[in-house]
Amino acid sequence: MQISKIGLINKLQFISDFLRPHTQRAYLVGGSVRDFFLGLELRDFDIEVYDISPEKFDLLMQKLGANGYGKSFFVYKFQNYDLALARTENKNAPGHKGFEVQLCNDEALAAKRRDFTLNALMINIFSGELLDFYGGFKDLKSGILRHIDDKSFMEDSLRVLRAVGFVSRFNFHLAPQSLKLMQDMDISDLSEDRINAELYKFFKGEHLALAYKTLQDLGLEKKLFGVEFDDDNFLKLLENAGKFVKDEALFLYLYLNYFNIKEPFCKKTKLKKKLLNKASQPFFKKEISDLELLKIASLMPLKSWLGLWDKKRIERAKFLGVYEEKFYSQIQAQTYLKQGISGKMLGLKLESEKEKEMIAYLEGLKCTMS
Repeated sequence: MQISKIGLINKLQFISDFLRPHTQRAYLVGGSVRDFFLGLELRDFDIEVYDISPEKFDLLMQKLGANGYGKSFFVYKFQNYDLALARTENKNAPGHKGFEVQLCNDEALAAKRRDFTLNALMINIFSGELLDFYGGFKDLKSGILRHIDDKSFMEDSLRVLRAVGFVSRFNFHLAPQSLKLMQDMDISDLSEDRINAELYKFFKGEHLALAYKTLQDLGLEKKLFGVEFDDDNFLKLLENAGKFVKDEALFLYLYLNYFNIKEPFCKKTKLKKKLLNKASQPFFKKEISDLELLKIASLMPLKSWLGLWDKKRIERAKFLGVYEEKFYSQIQAQTYLKQGISGKMLGLKLESEKEKEMIAYLEGLKCTMS
């Protein structure tokens, strides 16, 4: 299969011209190819290079002005290109980084080290030829996550969490044999930081309900959150809310508040504080009054509230005039300080007067509508 030279190949013209005198086998690989076929904008390009010795490759990268990084194997970064010699990886120690890396000159063998078939696709940057050794193109079109090799896949437990992230971001489904394999994998060798890094990708996806169900099917909910639930209504809420709210804190907000586990979870987690802070926004599982909406709007414009998860709530927020702007109170503390009210009594007085103000505001809206 040939990829048109127009578009993708033109974007790779600079690097292909640079490498052409030295090899005819250099490929766009991994997530770059997957995202290209999904029609996503490519910001970075992963290039795998063959038929060049390590010494010559290092010299070429120096000439290019690329910076190398990595301990056991160098990957070079130049602008939005990541360039590396083709390699294989063999497990030689516990943990996510316990791999022995060796150079490889066989495309099928190099592609075999990748996690899923749809991430093993390769496009020759000179000719546009697509190499697909493991049926990845068909799986990509079908939205199927299928692992390549049992042994190599099980050597890296991080891949189980990566699968959940792919489900959330791309609406993929696990192949039955891959699901079974991952259910038997242990992620206890992963650090909390590595786990959280993958959870962030899950949180950022648009298909939270499917990803959460996949996480449950993999037996990961208790390992990650310390609890297990079986609630179809929550899945429905999660699916519906994702249509209206686009925020990486949405899953945590709904999950922690719906099941009332926010306090114990936040005490022990090392997830980003900005996510936990958003998860602490006011939560109403069922109906919410206009007065309560105004109280929340006194804290933030309601378009920023994660609880604005359905059409009815959005329409009410817009009608109340607090969707784009906060509700600004005219009540001033100074007025009551002059009356000798202070401390706790001042706080209660301000709260009471602001509530009266909001009720009057709502009455005014009713009069306008009548």
